[in-house]
Amino acid sequence: MTGTRIDGSRDGDRLLITLRGSLDAMSVDALQSQLFDLTRVHDLIGISAPVRQIHIDVAGVDFCDAAGLRMLVAARRVAESRQATCHLHDPQPHLRWLLRATRAADLFDGV
Repeated sequence: MTGTRIDGSRDGDRLLITLRGSLDAMSVDALQSQLFDLTRVHDLIGISAPVRQIHIDVAGVDFCDAAGLRMLVAARRVAESRQATCHLHDPQPHLRWLLRATRAADLFDGV
């Protein structure tokens, strides 16, 4: 997963996830596992409200292929299963084009 990173932080019922690097077949399995762990860990802590908003900052994503797009859609499904909203923030033009071309942009608030 060279050059690809995922970071997360919690603020109340909002989970902020920051993705950097390439979302591709080489990185997506590890990223998807980390994404699941981030949402699950925050639920298991149990000291605050459940996650109701998932905000994914994709400004640092420099490449995204079909596998990366599937991961973003899976994140949206995770949010939906938790009765949460899912927002993508600051997609680069290439990612915005991919989301719109595949109509996946309709799944996310803010695209």
